[in-house]
Amino acid sequence: MQMTSAGAARERILLATAALLLGLFAILSVVPPLLSEAGRRLGWLWILYGIVLLIPVALLIPAVIRPRSLIASLVAALAVGVLLILGMSAQPMSLPRIAMHLAAILCLAALGSRVIYGVAGRRYKVLWIAPSLLLGFAIAYVAGGMIRLHMVVQVCNWLPLGREISSILCSG
Repeated sequence: MQMTSAGAARERILLATAALLLGLFAILSVVPPLLSEAGRRLGWLWILYGIVLLIPVALLIPAVIRPRSLIASLVAALAVGVLLILGMSAQPMSLPRIAMHLAAILCLAALGSRVIYGVAGRRYKVLWIAPSLLLGFAIAYVAGGMIRLHMVVQVCNWLPLGREISSILCSG
Protein backbone atom coordinates (compact mmCIF):
# COMPACT_ATOMS: atom_id res chain seq x y z
CA MET A 1 0.00 0.00 0.00
CA GLN A 2 1.67 3.22 -1.16
CA MET A 3 1.34 6.57 0.51
CA THR A 4 -1.46 8.41 -1.21
CA SER A 5 -0.80 11.65 -2.99
CA ALA A 6 -2.97 13.39 -0.39
CA GLY A 7 -0.65 12.14 2.37
CA ALA A 8 2.42 13.31 0.47
CA ALA A 9 0.79 16.67 -0.19
CA ARG A 10 -0.10 17.05 3.49
CA GLU A 11 3.50 16.37 4.54
CA ARG A 12 4.85 18.65 1.82
CA ILE A 13 2.58 21.50 2.97
CA LEU A 14 3.55 21.11 6.63
CA LEU A 15 7.29 20.94 5.90
CA ALA A 16 7.13 23.76 3.35
CA THR A 17 5.32 25.95 5.87
CA ALA A 18 7.98 25.22 8.49
CA ALA A 19 10.80 25.94 6.03
CA LEU A 20 9.11 29.13 4.84
CA LEU A 21 8.54 30.30 8.41
CA LEU A 22 12.18 29.71 9.31
CA GLY A 23 13.53 31.25 6.12
CA LEU A 24 11.39 34.34 6.53
CA PHE A 25 12.36 34.64 10.17
CA ALA A 26 16.08 34.28 9.31
CA ILE A 27 15.83 36.99 6.67
CA LEU A 28 13.85 39.34 8.92
CA SER A 29 16.23 38.86 11.84
CA VAL A 30 19.42 39.39 9.82
CA VAL A 31 18.69 41.95 7.09
CA PRO A 32 17.41 44.90 9.21
CA PRO A 33 20.44 44.87 11.59
CA LEU A 34 22.79 44.61 8.61
CA LEU A 35 21.08 47.55 6.89
CA SER A 36 21.17 49.64 10.07
CA GLU A 37 24.94 49.10 10.27
CA ALA A 38 25.52 49.69 6.54
CA GLY A 39 27.56 52.89 6.98
CA ARG A 40 29.50 51.59 9.96
CA ARG A 41 31.29 48.34 10.63
CA LEU A 42 29.97 45.09 9.18
CA GLY A 43 28.04 42.96 11.68
CA TRP A 44 29.60 39.52 11.22
CA LEU A 45 27.68 38.24 14.21
CA TRP A 46 24.39 38.89 12.43
CA ILE A 47 25.59 37.05 9.33
CA LEU A 48 26.63 34.07 11.48
CA TYR A 49 23.25 34.15 13.22
CA GLY A 50 21.49 34.08 9.86
CA ILE A 51 23.57 31.14 8.65
CA VAL A 52 22.78 29.18 11.81
CA LEU A 53 19.07 29.87 11.27
CA LEU A 54 19.27 28.72 7.67
CA ILE A 55 20.74 25.29 8.58
CA PRO A 56 17.34 23.84 9.63
CA VAL A 57 15.81 25.30 6.45
CA ALA A 58 18.43 23.48 4.40
CA LEU A 59 17.62 20.26 6.26
CA LEU A 60 13.91 20.61 5.47
CA ILE A 61 14.25 21.31 1.74
CA PRO A 62 14.85 17.66 0.64
CA ALA A 63 11.69 16.54 2.46
CA VAL A 64 9.68 19.32 0.82
CA ILE A 65 10.93 18.31 -2.63
CA ARG A 66 10.53 14.54 -2.14
CA PRO A 67 8.11 13.85 0.73
CA ARG A 68 7.98 10.11 -0.01
CA SER A 69 11.73 9.67 0.40
CA LEU A 70 12.77 8.01 3.65
CA ILE A 71 16.22 9.62 3.55
CA ALA A 72 14.65 13.08 3.18
CA SER A 73 12.40 12.33 6.17
CA LEU A 74 15.40 11.24 8.24
CA VAL A 75 17.22 14.47 7.41
CA ALA A 76 14.11 16.51 8.27
CA ALA A 77 13.91 14.68 11.60
CA LEU A 78 17.40 15.95 12.43
CA ALA A 79 16.12 19.51 12.01
CA VAL A 80 13.48 19.07 14.73
CA GLY A 81 16.07 18.75 17.50
CA VAL A 82 18.02 21.71 16.19
CA LEU A 83 14.88 23.84 16.10
CA LEU A 84 13.81 22.95 19.61
CA ILE A 85 17.25 23.55 21.13
CA LEU A 86 17.67 26.87 19.27
CA GLY A 87 14.17 27.82 20.40
CA MET A 88 15.03 27.02 24.00
CA SER A 89 17.95 29.44 23.85
CA ALA A 90 15.69 32.33 22.82
CA GLN A 91 14.00 34.53 25.36
CA PRO A 92 10.66 33.12 26.59
CA MET A 93 7.55 34.44 24.82
CA SER A 94 9.62 36.09 22.09
CA LEU A 95 9.05 35.91 18.35
CA PRO A 96 12.20 33.80 17.70
CA ARG A 97 11.13 31.20 20.24
CA ILE A 98 7.59 31.00 18.91
CA ALA A 99 8.76 30.76 15.28
CA MET A 100 11.28 28.00 15.97
CA HIS A 101 8.94 25.97 18.14
CA LEU A 102 6.09 26.34 15.66
CA ALA A 103 8.36 25.11 12.87
CA ALA A 104 9.44 22.16 15.03
CA ILE A 105 5.80 21.28 15.76
CA LEU A 106 4.93 21.42 12.05
CA CYS A 107 7.87 19.10 11.27
CA LEU A 108 6.84 16.69 14.02
CA ALA A 109 3.28 16.64 12.68
CA ALA A 110 4.49 15.82 9.16
CA LEU A 111 6.90 13.14 10.35
CA GLY A 112 4.34 11.67 12.74
CA SER A 113 1.84 11.44 9.90
CA ARG A 114 4.44 9.69 7.76
CA VAL A 115 5.18 7.15 10.51
CA ILE A 116 1.52 6.46 11.27
CA TYR A 117 0.56 5.91 7.64
CA GLY A 118 3.73 3.91 7.02
CA VAL A 119 3.07 1.50 9.88
CA ALA A 120 -0.59 1.21 8.85
CA GLY A 121 0.59 0.31 5.33
CA ARG A 122 3.05 -2.28 6.76
CA ARG A 123 6.10 -0.28 5.66
CA TYR A 124 8.17 -0.60 8.80
CA LYS A 125 11.21 1.17 7.37
CA VAL A 126 9.57 4.46 8.33
CA LEU A 127 10.22 3.58 11.98
CA TRP A 128 13.81 4.75 11.36
CA ILE A 129 12.43 8.27 11.72
CA ALA A 130 12.19 7.83 15.52
CA PRO A 131 15.94 7.15 16.06
CA SER A 132 16.70 10.01 13.68
CA LEU A 133 14.60 12.34 15.85
CA LEU A 134 16.54 11.21 18.92
CA LEU A 135 19.83 11.68 17.10
CA GLY A 136 18.75 15.20 16.10
CA PHE A 137 18.09 16.06 19.75
CA ALA A 138 21.45 14.63 20.82
CA ILE A 139 23.38 16.49 18.11
CA ALA A 140 21.63 19.77 18.88
CA TYR A 141 22.07 19.37 22.62
CA VAL A 142 25.78 18.62 22.35
CA ALA A 143 26.31 21.46 19.85
CA GLY A 144 24.34 23.85 22.06
CA GLY A 145 26.36 22.76 25.07
CA MET A 146 29.62 23.23 23.24
CA ILE A 147 28.80 26.81 22.44
CA ARG A 148 27.10 27.20 25.85
CA LEU A 149 23.88 28.16 24.11
CA HIS A 150 21.43 26.90 26.67
CA MET A 151 23.56 25.07 29.20
CA VAL A 152 22.76 27.41 32.08
CA VAL A 153 19.02 27.20 31.56
CA GLN A 154 18.74 23.43 31.22
CA VAL A 155 21.64 21.87 33.09
CA CYS A 156 22.71 24.30 35.79
CA ASN A 157 19.28 24.44 37.38
CA TRP A 158 18.32 20.81 36.87
CA LEU A 159 17.68 19.26 40.27
CA PRO A 160 18.26 15.56 39.44
CA LEU A 161 21.93 16.29 38.67
CA GLY A 162 22.62 17.69 42.11
CA ARG A 163 24.71 20.70 43.11
CA GLU A 164 28.11 19.04 42.64
CA ILE A 165 27.61 17.94 39.03
CA SER A 166 25.80 21.16 38.15
CA SER A 167 28.66 23.25 39.50
CA ILE A 168 31.19 21.22 37.48
CA LEU A 169 29.20 21.52 34.25
CA CYS A 170 28.39 25.19 34.69
CA SER A 171 31.76 26.49 35.84
CA GLY A 172 33.09 28.74 33.24
